[in-house]
Amino acid sequence: MTMLPVEVTVGTRGWRERLKQTFLVTFPALLLCLALDFVSGGVLGKNFEMITTSYPLLLVILPGLSDLRGNVFGAMASRMTTALHLGRVRGVLDREVIANVSMAIGSSKIPLVVLWIAGAIKLGFTGSSFVVLLIVIASALTIGFILGYATAFITIFPYRWGADPDMIAAPLITSVADVITIPSLIYLIFFYEDYPSQFYIFTAIMLVLFVIMIMKSSYTREHRRAFKEVATVLTILGIIEIFSGSTFESFSGIISKVIILSVIYPSLLDSLGNFASIAAATTSTRLNLSGKGALKNRDFYFDVGSLLFLAPIIGFLTNYIAVYVTRLIGYPGGLIWPFVIGYPFLVLIGIFIGVIIAYIAHRFDIDPDNVAIPTVTTISDVMGTLFIVFLAKMLVGT
Repeated sequence: MTMLPVEVTVGTRGWRERLKQTFLVTFPALLLCLALDFVSGGVLGKNFEMITTSYPLLLVILPGLSDLRGNVFGAMASRMTTALHLGRVRGVLDREVIANVSMAIGSSKIPLVVLWIAGAIKLGFTGSSFVVLLIVIASALTIGFILGYATAFITIFPYRWGADPDMIAAPLITSVADVITIPSLIYLIFFYEDYPSQFYIFTAIMLVLFVIMIMKSSYTREHRRAFKEVATVLTILGIIEIFSGSTFESFSGIISKVIILSVIYPSLLDSLGNFASIAAATTSTRLNLSGKGALKNRDFYFDVGSLLFLAPIIGFLTNYIAVYVTRLIGYPGGLIWPFVIGYPFLVLIGIFIGVIIAYIAHRFDIDPDNVAIPTVTTISDVMGTLFIVFLAKMLVGT
């Protein structure tokens, strides 16, 4: 199928067209993300006490691990979008896609180990901590294969249909990452506890498949540069995520008294990151295609500004859906108006940061496709975690 360029109109019609695309394309994508996130939220809420008691190290790793996957494949989506505009990618099975998938999986391993070491230092090196490491590795490899090709699919096919992948791909792939991350960790725990020998075999098979993929990848100088940039940034951001994870684990006792907050938590982090990622990806693509002069075009402000209309809607729906998910898993829950009111302000901050980070990266000759989305989603995680802790302390009265 012939690929169609994405056309952006100008003037008043441009504003109307971008607002129309925001509600007809981005809004449904964000709603789908929200639905996917509550799968993770429900699983986390239902098993929150078990994790807190038996595998607390996972709580330290969880925010960083979820963000890491969204970062890696969100950055891959941003690179793929630029490659599509430049005509370098035409199909999901292209060698360029294979190289990007293996590179994405590989670049996540260093920060993953950093997160585990930080958690183990905080809680102690025990038999449980080494089990958690194996579970995280098995989960990272398995989900890496799934997310890599999902990223290619979610990026390429909207582009073929004439939609702007920047407005869809990053939010969807980060949400798919979130919806898979928490359930995969939980069920790999059950897998290990029930069938330890089979679990070890499964982990070994995933490692072998990853090695085979690396051997089949043809890396160019550009790939190696991207890997270096992404791995370096993710490691730095992984260190920052230690703060989110440690905070989440330290206040897990208070959060467990208001289970709806643990249900909301994945959706909050993901949706804040989604808004910021869209802003960062849009800025990145414009900078890579037309330089900083593209940011002076009012269509750019139409793209970014139209997102703000969605923030109050998504914030309310996040809390509203969480009420029913919380009740479904057997706990009480209701609307938290400080959450509903505060959410749009967090989105505004995230969008602003997304634009600034992409611009700064480009200014210093760093490809914003590789660093903007990881950076803004990490910052969003920190903001979201602090917001949840604030709400928990306010609702519990401590």
